[in-house]
Amino acid sequence: MQLSFSLPCMEESGHELCFLSSPNHDRRVGCNINGDICVSQNWKGWEVWRFIKDESSGHFIITSWTHDKKVLCSGPDGRVFTTENKEGSWEKWRIVPHPKFEGLRIESVEHDRFLSFSGQDLHTKKKEVDTAWYIEPAHGNHFFISATSHDERLSSSNEHPFTSKNRKSWEKWIVEPTNEKIGQYTIRSMEHGKYLGAEKNDKIIVSENKQLWTIGLSTQEGGGYLILSTKYDRRLTLDENGNLHTEEVGDSNVTWQLEAVLPHTVSGKQIWSWVGAGVCSTILAVAMPFAVMGVVGAMGFGAGGIAAGSMGAGMMSAEAIAAGGGIAAGGTVATLQSIGAVGLGLAGTSMAVGAGAATGGLVSFGVIKATKFGNEHERIVIDEPEKHLPLCSWRLWQ
Repeated sequence: MQLSFSLPCMEESGHELCFLSSPNHDRRVGCNINGDICVSQNWKGWEVWRFIKDESSGHFIITSWTHDKKVLCSGPDGRVFTTENKEGSWEKWRIVPHPKFEGLRIESVEHDRFLSFSGQDLHTKKKEVDTAWYIEPAHGNHFFISATSHDERLSSSNEHPFTSKNRKSWEKWIVEPTNEKIGQYTIRSMEHGKYLGAEKNDKIIVSENKQLWTIGLSTQEGGGYLILSTKYDRRLTLDENGNLHTEEVGDSNVTWQLEAVLPHTVSGKQIWSWVGAGVCSTILAVAMPFAVMGVVGAMGFGAGGIAAGSMGAGMMSAEAIAAGGGIAAGGTVATLQSIGAVGLGLAGTSMAVGAGAATGGLVSFGVIKATKFGNEHERIVIDEPEKHLPLCSWRLWQ
């Protein structure tokens, strides 16, 4: 099998952050606000798991990203639940290509039972029905694309691309593999839905038409990735003023970093601590827990951002002026926007406040640095790819 590049899907520690998805039922395994197993249609922070591999045995322990002490566990009777024991034998899993269906098979090492979802509940069993799983990267192929040697990110309006120092919606791109040839991708603006493209005269454009880009690891000092127009075989670069264009591969040393954009997440313990510490007097003034999400939403904090002209927008402006132009991480505005973005709903908020002692903590919803994977050289055959490629590249395990 040939490999030139696979999209980054790991933390800097080398652990993979992934969704665990049942393709037969379109459901994700999650760890809810109290740290208990749940299954839903969501692709959010509660559904992200950290896959930690024991290199000596090849086995995995699977921990919740939001509740990092919670570990996926299987009992001898088929029950699947979470514990806080990372050293136990019931918490060890074997992950291999499924022998009968597309996807992966996840097996309890201790009990020789396969993880299964019937459409109703999550359990393990001896038979292989409903035991195929997809492991997908937590970033969903969403990235900021940053010039390695410049504080500039690839950005786009609806009409044309440019570079920006921001990390906002216009700077988010979906880098999608073609599944036809390894290393070739389309690059699409999340905000505008248009594809990044190049023209013969080296101009960079965005349009409704797909164009392919070849992405590969750079061998230059400082690392990063080369992004080449597949059609013209010319590399994406920028000049000293941040203007985008393409050029011959050897003409400059500009490389790019892919910074993964992760979903928002928050635990019950963190929400309770916000409320107990008096993060927002508006929330405290309302009967808890039923009105928390309603009040936060009414203030203008929602999944799509802070609504223009809302109370939240005014708070953001006031905080930015006071801070000299920035919004403090962990401040009131950032905190309220985190609650609004997660979208717990009444049921989730009620559980958060009612539980009181729910475990877990706030996990950053920012970016993680891209990490090199697999083989850094093109056209090298990799034996036993499941031992060397990331889990989220299981479709390449041939």
